[in-house]
Amino acid sequence: MSSEEQQAWEHEQMQMPVDFTTCHVDPAPFQLVERTSLLKVHSIFSMVGVNHAYVTAIGKLVGVVGLKELRKAIEDANCGHLPAHNVDANSVGTNNELKEMPINEADIEASAALMSNKN
Repeated sequence: MSSEEQQAWEHEQMQMPVDFTTCHVDPAPFQLVERTSLLKVHSIFSMVGVNHAYVTAIGKLVGVVGLKELRKAIEDANCGHLPAHNVDANSVGTNNELKEMPINEADIEASAALMSNKN
């Protein structure tokens, strides 16, 4: 498929109506502010029972954090595998900028205690 044919196909697809009747849209999605600690995020996920949350900064969407990624971050922190620069891999910010996610020793210790209580 040539680039002209691909562009024509994309234009055709963009002109087609989209049926949202089969899509479930959460009218009140759960959101967190950008620099929420791992401990708080884990506690909120556990208490509220959500699987993902939208990360915002000044009301603008900057990323999404999921339960799977949260658990991985806690496991890595407990094992001492802290990256030199902690980032949210699911960032959707402008120019795909990565947003920092703070991790501190209190978060690691509290998260370890929470994870050991679940097992």
